[in-house]
Amino acid sequence: MALIINPRNKQQEKVVKAFLSSLNIGFYSEAEEDAALVNAMQKGRKTALLTKTEKTAFLKRLKHAK
Repeated sequence: MALIINPRNKQQEKVVKAFLSSLNIGFYSEAEEDAALVNAMQKGRKTALLTKTEKTAFLKRLKHAK
């Protein structure tokens, strides 16, 4: 099991990560998830599903989310 959450600050992120790790639950922040999506899109994975303008808009939106 893995959760994606959006902590308010680094301290909250550390507390949540420690708690979830103690329960053997994976933890990913929204920023990490967005970064992974950007990397996948830049490597060309799943790009055939989007038109060129959709891909450009999607990448721009994800880069601003970092």
